Amino acid sequence: MAFLVDLVCFLLVPVLCWRLARGAVPMAVLPILTGLAVAIAADRFGFDKSVLGPSEWGETLGWLGVLALAFSAGLETRVSAGEASSLGRRGIGTALIALALPFAVGFAVAFSGAFGSALAGPAGVSPLLSAGAIGLCLAVSALPVLVGIVRELPMTDRPLGNVSLRIAALDDAMLWIGLALLLFLHRGEEGTLFSGGLAPIGAVAVFAAMIAARDRVVRHMPDHIAASAMLGIAYLAAGAWATTVLGLHELLGAYFAGVLAPKALAERLRPETLGKVALFGLSPLFFAHRGLSIDGAVVTAGALGVALILLLLAGVSKLAAVHIVPPEMHMPANERTRLGLLLQCKGLMEIVAATILVQAGLITPTIFAVLVTLALVSTTLTVPLFRLASRTGARRAVA
Repeated sequence: MAFLVDLVCFLLVPVLCWRLARGAVPMAVLPILTGLAVAIAADRFGFDKSVLGPSEWGETLGWLGVLALAFSAGLETRVSAGEASSLGRRGIGTALIALALPFAVGFAVAFSGAFGSALAGPAGVSPLLSAGAIGLCLAVSALPVLVGIVRELPMTDRPLGNVSLRIAALDDAMLWIGLALLLFLHRGEEGTLFSGGLAPIGAVAVFAAMIAARDRVVRHMPDHIAASAMLGIAYLAAGAWATTVLGLHELLGAYFAGVLAPKALAERLRPETLGKVALFGLSPLFFAHRGLSIDGAVVTAGALGVALILLLLAGVSKLAAVHIVPPEMHMPANERTRLGLLLQCKGLMEIVAATILVQAGLITPTIFAVLVTLALVSTTLTVPLFRLASRTGARRAVA
């Protein structure tokens, strides 16, 4: 019974709301918004939120879904890796500064203590690492959500959308590398790095084998969906196990397993379809449960205000980065603005990153609530702001 209640509240309700809204609100934000609303209501009205979830089966299915989502993001990066070269040096420079500038702004704000307890790091954690975690979350560009947004753009806007996907793919890869580095440094700070005996050596060997094997694996594999699915599951399981042993996080392993998969396998697994199945069929439970896990008491007017200020800082710095170093020298100002608005979309990647960081103890539940709010508002505003900028540009062109 608990599992059925969990499914209805945190899977069926978000999907139905998405259908009723006719896609006006991204599906990426609805599950965690549902869980967060229940958490706030439970705090304000004093009822037991555990009666709605999470159930054991629901948590398991949601976890499998988000692993598949991270794996599909890695596969998407692998498939689009060849397109990165088409960006050229300026495009790569745009990707780097679009990541570095928001990171620097977020790091400076967090490390300075400008918002007091709202962004104060956990006790016993280096302020540098905690500020780095916040900066990393502000620098995110959400590749999986952007893929869905670009697919729904008019054909005249598709070329600009494709440029945003190439830049986001590079930024997404650097995000996961940055997450791994932060967790690695945090483990070293705790003195627990490589404390598992020979197991970490085996984990490193797994990734080394993935790199060495690369396209050799698929040469002798039949071109059949069942064989491809089994090999994909093997890659996913091996990557998640390896990063768990290294003390990092299963989601990091799932992503890197997708990146290290042979390109032919990545194409056969159809990352776009896999991502859709994970996004609509399983991972809503995971994200809803993350929203439900937030203490409703920490979602105050002050925390929401901090989230909106950080959203403004992250968005402005992302736009500034694209205007300073556009992917094309003579790109019009309005095109730069529209590209920056697409890249400021945080989507699920910031929520996944914040989940990893709060579970590792690098950020507090209050910071987690702030970052989740930032991601929800950022993702919801992406399409309306892009359309507004498009209409403004069209009117100016006519004038």
